[in-house]
Amino acid sequence: MKRILTPVMLALLLLAACKKNDHPAEPEKPEAEYLRLVISDAEKAQITVLEPVSKKTAIYPVHAAKPTLYATSTGQFAAIISRAANLVEFFNTGIEVHGGHLHAHTPEMSPVQLTQAGPTHFFAHEGLNAIFNDGAGSLSLFKDSDLEDGQGRVLPVAAPHHGAMVIYDDHTIAVTQKDGSASGTLPEKVKIIDRFGVTLHEAQIVTKGIHGDAGNGKLAAFGSQDGILIVHQNGTQSLINYPAAFGTNWLGTVLGRKGLPHFFGYTAALGLYKIDPANSQITPVLKNDDQNIVQYVLDTDGKFLYVLLKNGNMKVFDAVTAQLKTEGKITASVPDGAAAESIPSFAVSKKIVYITDPANGAVKMFQTGNLKEAGSVNVGGKPFKLLVVGDQSGLKVEDH
Repeated sequence: MKRILTPVMLALLLLAACKKNDHPAEPEKPEAEYLRLVISDAEKAQITVLEPVSKKTAIYPVHAAKPTLYATSTGQFAAIISRAANLVEFFNTGIEVHGGHLHAHTPEMSPVQLTQAGPTHFFAHEGLNAIFNDGAGSLSLFKDSDLEDGQGRVLPVAAPHHGAMVIYDDHTIAVTQKDGSASGTLPEKVKIIDRFGVTLHEAQIVTKGIHGDAGNGKLAAFGSQDGILIVHQNGTQSLINYPAAFGTNWLGTVLGRKGLPHFFGYTAALGLYKIDPANSQITPVLKNDDQNIVQYVLDTDGKFLYVLLKNGNMKVFDAVTAQLKTEGKITASVPDGAAAESIPSFAVSKKIVYITDPANGAVKMFQTGNLKEAGSVNVGGKPFKLLVVGDQSGLKVEDH
């Protein structure tokens, strides 16, 4: 039996529909409101902190120009490493992720500073952060909360060398060792320790030199002259051999992210490669013909690999399949022999690719999905490197 709608019933239905749409969804913002961009300067001992949504900037003095920048595991802090000065400073965004929301406090430089000799490699994972101090053969190990009320701990782990480490999901740590069997400052092997410095698994494989580290929570991958050294959380170790075409070349930079089962490696002599531990294969992603690769970044979620070329083009690869997803021009060409401080540098969030324009003291923005320009902000000075910190997910602030 068909139900006939009377004019009164129709009016009531329309009224109910209107009420449901009284509060339409807010339009999506071009960027997360509480994301912050930390920008170092090529000439001045300062960082500029940019709020991309409001385009407000603030300047904070630091020890030296051109520091190395890293985000802590929660994104609340930026680690500012001045290696030559044996100093690590920290900028506190004041943006603290608390469950499914944020707490926002006044941004400031942290009172905590680390002063171990030769701070260099940085690694952050699941609430724990580590810095390898080359000059001391030690690890500075800390949580974000330690940067507000303490300084974490320093673990002597090896003889001084150009070292590296990877943190696993259970907060055990794969860390390099130097035994002197290879000349120079590069380490030869890797052991696993707990966060108090106790050795859990001794090294199983000795290489001719290690450089480059990455992890996904379960596996650690280190670049070595003999192949990619894979170190499992349980201490098992193996080498993935390089293709014969590598000759004497080897991958000295390795990228990885939690949840991504494989890694990416780079050597300037050859280019970018996918490293697959499951089948012990190393396959090309992008050859570095004519030394065209300027910079490469794997996003925080391990979904996309971004590569900037000398001609100003950016190529975006699906990090799971290693297939090209999109490409487009985002900056002017980089001339041969350009000084480091005049070469554009980029960082990525979930929504935006940020790239410096050193000549004009600006930062340009491009949408990650299609690389269409999304604006530009004058930040002054000579912007050098960029770091994304704060919240990338668009969480809301709750005061309680």
